[in-house]
Amino acid sequence: MKRVVMMVISFMSIIGIGLVIQANSSYFYSEPVMKIDEATIVGDSQIITGHLINESSDEKIELEEVFYKTEPITPKYHQGEQLILKRVGMGWQVSSLKRDGYVFILLGLFAWTVLAVGGKKGITSLIGVICNSVLLIALLAVNQHNRSYSLIALMSVYAILAVLIAFGLSYGIKRIDIRKITATLCSVFLAFLICVIAMSFLDDSGLHFEQMSYITRAYRAVFLGSLLIGALGASMDNVVVIISSLDEIKKKNKDLDSKALVASGKKIAQDTSSSMINVLLFAYLSGTLPVFVFYLANGWEFGQSIGLFLSLEILRTICGAFAIVLSIPISLLIFSLTDKWMSEKKAGRLS
Repeated sequence: MKRVVMMVISFMSIIGIGLVIQANSSYFYSEPVMKIDEATIVGDSQIITGHLINESSDEKIELEEVFYKTEPITPKYHQGEQLILKRVGMGWQVSSLKRDGYVFILLGLFAWTVLAVGGKKGITSLIGVICNSVLLIALLAVNQHNRSYSLIALMSVYAILAVLIAFGLSYGIKRIDIRKITATLCSVFLAFLICVIAMSFLDDSGLHFEQMSYITRAYRAVFLGSLLIGALGASMDNVVVIISSLDEIKKKNKDLDSKALVASGKKIAQDTSSSMINVLLFAYLSGTLPVFVFYLANGWEFGQSIGLFLSLEILRTICGAFAIVLSIPISLLIFSLTDKWMSEKKAGRLS
């Protein structure tokens, strides 16, 4: 009962703190922040009036922004919202909508959900996410300041360290499972190698890097780095499911030999792999689907839109699917070898 009360209190606290941040954090901004008093749509324009809330002058401001119903880059503003402004000549222009309090609520509720469902495991999972995020940012910063370091090499180092961090936090350094680490890394790098060889052999035919035109560095290197990281998450899930399930079966049925365990592992993998690949497909396509539908609604041809906006996501899905499929025989092989080695070691001790 105490735990339920604490969870409810923490839930309400997150929402309350987020609303307080949203209402009062403007004083921490160096840019002018305006609170909207009134926003009116007039034709293709949006007339916005309000006052500055982080300036001593409390200046009244009226500005005009372009507004089109069919364009997502021209949002409709509402009374009470806060806008970050920038000076353009003698007037003002909207830089962005201030959402820091709402972002805090979103992240806070995510952490709250993880802790509520996962308990102590949830805490280690959050720590792992934070550590891996910081590590990724650090390696990207290294590449940003010194381009002599290959981005692919840095992402390969990240993949190895991320797996070690994830499993180390989950099981502890002393109980870290070498089998899962080895199976994950082998399946990921093998899947990545297959995709890189195929891309090089076909000279990237059919891939459209135009949607990455906002990136200020080599598109291909960035895309290959995303392939590697995407395959990492897909493979890790499947490896953990297979090896952990077989460990539990072995624990409950100690008389089962390696052949029977491997057969059970194949059946488990058949059930999990197809669903994981579908989840991977939905996860990748969901980010691009709104833009894809938007261009279709504005007269683009279906085939042209698929090639332009979905080609990279489809290849990311294929690479992740390779990692999932390859993780099955690799996990089963590693489990079988270690199980036989442990059985022989145990038999040697008894004799």
